[in-house]
Amino acid sequence: MTKQQQIAGKKLNTRSGNMVDNTMREADRLGTVGPIVKVTWYDAASTFKTYRINAEDPREHLTICQTVGEMVANDDNAIVLVMHGSQCDGADIFAIPKDWTQEIEILKECTSENSETQQE
Repeated sequence: MTKQQQIAGKKLNTRSGNMVDNTMREADRLGTVGPIVKVTWYDAASTFKTYRINAEDPREHLTICQTVGEMVANDDNAIVLVMHGSQCDGADIFAIPKDWTQEIEILKECTSENSETQQE
């Protein structure tokens, strides 16, 4: 049976279902698949009616963001955080382009052997 078939056979999005990803890691609560992290990252920004552009340091015009969640994926392209999980509604995720990431601070290590170390 393929992973996709196993996932399709899981009872998901019900009060008795666990969250599951495409690697078949399951979780019934946050912090059991990956560490809880705070990611500091730059986001695109637009400014209207500006009178000054800093051409020497254009980062000044970006927005600095911080997002907290359980890091469930981290590769060369993106970091994926689970910010909310519910057996009723599934998981709310947030994906941050890796190139936009400035810092990843581990707030709490994963509490299960179910995890794969996903630090930089």
